[in-house]
Amino acid sequence: MSRTKLPLSQERIAPFDLEAFVHAAATLNQHTLETFTTPFPKGPERWLSHYHFQPRPIEFTAEGEVEGGLSWLLGATVDLSFTRALFAPDYSKEGGHCYDPASSFFLEVASRVDRYSDYAHFCADLRQQDKGRRYRELAGLHEAIPGEDDLSYFRRRVGGEAIEAALAVFVGLFRTFGLITGELLATDGQLEPSCSRFKGCAYFSPACRQLPVDDADRQELGRQLQAGAKRLELRCPFPEVVQKVLHATTKQGKPREPKVALLEVEDGPAERATTAGHQQLAELLSLPPDQLPPLRVKWSRLTQGPQGELWGCCPKVPSDLEARVGYHIDTKAPHKKELVFGYLHQKTTNIAIELGLELPVGTSTYPANASEGSRYREHRAKVAIPFRPQQVELADAGYDLVENYQGIRSRGGIPIIAYNPRHEGLSPEALLARGYDAHGTPYAPCGRPCRSNGYDYHSDSRQYICGRPCPMPERERCPHGQKVRGYTHRMSFTEYPRLIGPVQRGSATWKILYAARTASERTNSYDQEVIDPGHPPKVRGLKAFRFAGAIRTVAHLLRRALQFVLDVTYTLGKLPLAKT
Repeated sequence: MSRTKLPLSQERIAPFDLEAFVHAAATLNQHTLETFTTPFPKGPERWLSHYHFQPRPIEFTAEGEVEGGLSWLLGATVDLSFTRALFAPDYSKEGGHCYDPASSFFLEVASRVDRYSDYAHFCADLRQQDKGRRYRELAGLHEAIPGEDDLSYFRRRVGGEAIEAALAVFVGLFRTFGLITGELLATDGQLEPSCSRFKGCAYFSPACRQLPVDDADRQELGRQLQAGAKRLELRCPFPEVVQKVLHATTKQGKPREPKVALLEVEDGPAERATTAGHQQLAELLSLPPDQLPPLRVKWSRLTQGPQGELWGCCPKVPSDLEARVGYHIDTKAPHKKELVFGYLHQKTTNIAIELGLELPVGTSTYPANASEGSRYREHRAKVAIPFRPQQVELADAGYDLVENYQGIRSRGGIPIIAYNPRHEGLSPEALLARGYDAHGTPYAPCGRPCRSNGYDYHSDSRQYICGRPCPMPERERCPHGQKVRGYTHRMSFTEYPRLIGPVQRGSATWKILYAARTASERTNSYDQEVIDPGHPPKVRGLKAFRFAGAIRTVAHLLRRALQFVLDVTYTLGKLPLAKT
């Protein structure tokens, strides 16, 4: 037996067995049928597949696994036909035949839920008579069987927005079922490299692919060539980029202007000085051929237009114009930062501590240089978890921005975010001079730290007292010594939003809550090691990465939630196992 019993009381997990899930899925199916009514633009007669949901029997192996995998459990209980309405805006009436998008969506999810390492292996099994029978049956495939190119076409067409909308539907299912409560949420980011090489310039733009080369530039290139230079280059034509590079290199002690290399030559045999390449080089630079020494062009980034105009292309422009440079901790050398040229996936995880269950509930994708903290409010607005009072939201120091605290508190939530000192002086002398310690606890006039006397939700402030811990002689001299609580001081959230909140920063409760934030890191690891193992698709562009991040999150949510349902059913002794 591969399954183990959950260390939870039967009363606690009884509402989450397989029978209850099937009932919840049936309610969802009825709801989506009534909610998503946008017609698909192509008629059914032009579909290469026809997805049709019907409840199917669920059988189990002797090891406690579903016959056909978790994808069969999903396909036998959840009606995915609602996705046609989500994908309808991405299709048109014109054009030829297409696969039913509900079929393609199911295949995308199934390949990840069942842990296929790549599309090639999945499509190979899909075509096999026995291995692929269940997939074909659930997806509504008959004569036409999609291949890797068909799934790739689906990914390019629909993008990630519709997948994120489907994720919200599944989050709603498990919220109704009770596995997602929204009481404790953790958000974290993960960098993913693009299938494109970073070439050294972080300020590239589409304009870098077609730079005008005027007569003055031609003369400068010709001058460099006649002076014996082998690599011909011009100053970067974008003043704002020049200023940024100058500023950065000046701080490093080696100021330099960015250059655009357009041509590289090498010495050639004298007898070949009149070749077509030699003549073309003279024409590009507007030089008489007899003034050019014997040269051979190694590579050129110059092209000539139909009217004789000259254009250049910067060699530092990567193939992925939407990717950017980001940095994260190098796992092999934690004291160093590793450069990643690609995209940032920002995910939010719901933590059900009483069930020991962590489920992803939201995802957003941005270029890798995006500040996680500045994108938090935009990302959180997309998460299909309603805001509620006393909702705890966890994040690391990258999210330590005033607007994030204000946004969470304005909705009645409780932010638990690591403090980013930002080069502040944290020596004992510096803290005493500013009047409060690293956790926002003020000092009494005598220099002793105060202690909290409770949080006032009405005024959003915390009251601090010294409690008169000093010896009696010192207390008699203290102007606050005759007061019941001694020195008192109030600090408001409005004045100190990064330090003051319902849960005192640095307290035992705060530390316990913040420790749960590692759930978001486990979510990222699960994506890499379970959902998308082996060789993930080599993709470029924000649209492709947004799709990849969203479909992984959907599969992650389904896989973990369905496994938990099966574990609960086995723990309750309700799992009918096949006899060996």
